[in-house]
Amino acid sequence: MRKQEIVDFANGLRNTYHTNDPFEIAKIWGIRILERDHGFKGFKAQAVKFRGYAPYIAINSNYTEASKKILCAHELGHIFLHDETLNYFADIGGKINMQSEYEANLFVLALLEDQARLKVDMTEIPPYLLQNIVEQSIELEK
Repeated sequence: MRKQEIVDFANGLRNTYHTNDPFEIAKIWGIRILERDHGFKGFKAQAVKFRGYAPYIAINSNYTEASKKILCAHELGHIFLHDETLNYFADIGGKINMQSEYEANLFVLALLEDQARLKVDMTEIPPYLLQNIVEQSIELEK
């Protein structure tokens, strides 16, 4: 998907369902959310999607509520934007598809933030900066 299409899609979800809460949107779409203390160092969240099965999102329960929303939105972005089988936690060879990560991060920003409130066009934010914005917004519970 192109950048503006991702922003438009996220805005369409917000407008259609009158919420920007990724947990609510996942529920509407029948996407199950599993919150658990996974015990894996560094594990944040994972989208799992296999053909013929309902997708689900696993989220580490050790993160703040605000962080869980960001993590859920990111994984929801993968489910909505990427048709292929998803299991990014078990990514082959440890290489992450940077384009799909950028798209999921853009989806997060477009879903959770109103473009009118931003001082910059979100489609113009460079990938490294968008990743930094998302990553710096995620915090473990204290």
